[in-house]
Amino acid sequence: MIIGAFLVYFLLFVFIFTSPEKLKRKDKRMKHLFFIPAIIALVMTSLTVLKVYFIYKILILLFTGFTLLLSYWQWGAQIKRWWES
Repeated sequence: MIIGAFLVYFLLFVFIFTSPEKLKRKDKRMKHLFFIPAIIALVMTSLTVLKVYFIYKILILLFTGFTLLLSYWQWGAQIKRWWES
């Protein structure tokens, strides 16, 4: 059941985070394509195990996304260098 929940969330977030342009490029950095959806799916699965309700999962993701957006504005150059390496 837990592995099934992880796979559902992982496939959902891969679908959300990928674009046709990223899939068309045969790039060596394909590991970055699956890194973020895998981490988010792992968090969502752990919240499923902890019996956190769906609305709270969405609120946690929004709060985390907002925090990451603020972090990107502050540390954008360093994040871009890490992403390119």
